[in-house]
Amino acid sequence: MLKLLCALSVVPTTLATIGVASSPGGITELFGNSFGEPGLNATYDYIVVGGGNAGNTIAARLALDPANYSVAVIEAGSFYETLNSNRTQVPGYAFYSALATFVGDSFSSLTNFGLKTAPQDGYNERELLYVQGQTLGGSSAANYMGYSRPSVGSLDHWAERVGDDFWTWANTEPAYKKSCNFTPPNYDKIDRSIDISFDANAFDDEAGPLQISYGNFAGEFGPYLKASLDRLGFESIPGLNSGKLLGYSTIATAIDPKAGTRSSSETSFLQLAAANSNIKIYPESLGSRIIFDDSKRATGVEITTNSLLSSFTYSLNASKEVIVSAGVLLMLSGIGPAATLEEYDIPVVVDLPGVGQGVTDQPYMALSYKYILTDVAKVNVTTGTQLAAGNAEFSAKLTEQYLQNQTGLLSSIGGGQNIAYEKFPASERQYFSNATLEYLDKFPEDWPEAYYLPLEYASYPADLTPEDNYLSLGAALTAPASVGNMTISSADISDPPIISPNWLLDERDQDQAVAALERIRAIAFNSTMVISEYQPGPNVTTRAEILAWLKQNGALIYHATSSCKMGASNDTTAVVDSRARVKGVTGLRVVDSSAFPFVPPTFPMSSVYMFAEKIAESILSGN
Repeated sequence: MLKLLCALSVVPTTLATIGVASSPGGITELFGNSFGEPGLNATYDYIVVGGGNAGNTIAARLALDPANYSVAVIEAGSFYETLNSNRTQVPGYAFYSALATFVGDSFSSLTNFGLKTAPQDGYNERELLYVQGQTLGGSSAANYMGYSRPSVGSLDHWAERVGDDFWTWANTEPAYKKSCNFTPPNYDKIDRSIDISFDANAFDDEAGPLQISYGNFAGEFGPYLKASLDRLGFESIPGLNSGKLLGYSTIATAIDPKAGTRSSSETSFLQLAAANSNIKIYPESLGSRIIFDDSKRATGVEITTNSLLSSFTYSLNASKEVIVSAGVLLMLSGIGPAATLEEYDIPVVVDLPGVGQGVTDQPYMALSYKYILTDVAKVNVTTGTQLAAGNAEFSAKLTEQYLQNQTGLLSSIGGGQNIAYEKFPASERQYFSNATLEYLDKFPEDWPEAYYLPLEYASYPADLTPEDNYLSLGAALTAPASVGNMTISSADISDPPIISPNWLLDERDQDQAVAALERIRAIAFNSTMVISEYQPGPNVTTRAEILAWLKQNGALIYHATSSCKMGASNDTTAVVDSRARVKGVTGLRVVDSSAFPFVPPTFPMSSVYMFAEKIAESILSGN
């Protein structure tokens, strides 16, 4: 499967048969052998529901174990390589995947769920599109590919919260390293004047299979941001993967620098397992219900085909465990708040009130700036604004550069240079309420309260010209106080859940959000490249005006966690124990970011891989 998918990613120079190959020994290799047969009941040792970031990772580790376990992966979507043109594969097109939109009443993506939040009180009753991957690779195939690990203190806090040293920084760092194959910046392709600092000791040689690099492009705005951050007192640190976040550095990305393509859990873990094990993949299949026996042991999963052409249901049995990496499946299977289950006539297996509660997310904002660098002609070669705006001539030049050399803007994410983390300085803290200050004081000393992310793709005016260049500086709150929830809207897996992140509903987050916007402005106007602020603009100045603007324009960054949170044995709000086993039943685990005890203070993707590695480790060691 691995060789075949790689072959299909390029234009063949000779006639070949899609889906079949011959091994060096002359044995026929069928692409279809990696897939289960829809409609046929079957039994596997492990069934993984959800072929996303965590699901593919834990499925691969179990399937590749020398014990030769049989493993099935159930995924509602299919391969993004066949569903989304090249928009998911090419890093520079990340905004197409991460910012999918509705066209009229129809969702314009085959690789993302078209979910919307409930009206959000903290966001002026707005409903926001909440992108989640519906494809093999899940959200690792729908995000901006930023790879950054949490701080030492935040992971030690994780271990303390769940009562298990299994999750300390010292005990999780090897799992972070295990997932990745790191490639340093290639200065034959990246401008040597743009210094990218990193800590090589944060990675192990020849680990993997996830490709981590910096792509083959870095925008010219990076040094200007660096100078501004230096003037503001931020510390330059070597990378964001050694347990230290307070400072600034270029963020690493999940990009295969050799091919210049996105590295997802599908291209890495799933393809590795398909090429080297007997794993079976069930695409376009919905795990609609977990099956339990009389002793409340999970024995299998009911599968419903995710197709308008042919809809039918069948069952897959699990002789060892069912592993859930897929949304609201617990509630639909009878595990959750009894009142909610009874409302939709779902038989209660376990009354577990914490299911769907405790959702934490990172409120996000993005400010847009018109900018210019010293060499205007050079800017026009690298800006992402014109690409996002559909400038055909500009896009054609970038396409040629990418295809011929795997370089240029399309080979990277169009930003992430000198992303900065901080605890808010005294100049902002002076405006915080006592409740906000007391809340923030409870976090570990190395836990940042916000990060600032530059991207070349920005909101731009309708009269954009080929000479115009815009940059967005975004900020996310990494110590959010607001707690959200998620629940079902019916007993049918095809009906969307009700999502309420509750962004900016808590006054403590409002204090922080205003401070974050002020800090974005400080970073922008301490640089020498910003001409003017396009959004929100110079008329939004007082703290009251800023808060009003944020409520109307606050955004999201799709970092929700903890709807099935992990907790210690005495935590009555926890859904899973410290090894991701669902409380009140046996043979069932939740392995994805919904089981995190909190949202980590950085991009969660790296921790999702770590989490799957650690639970696979626990399972294979007998726990």
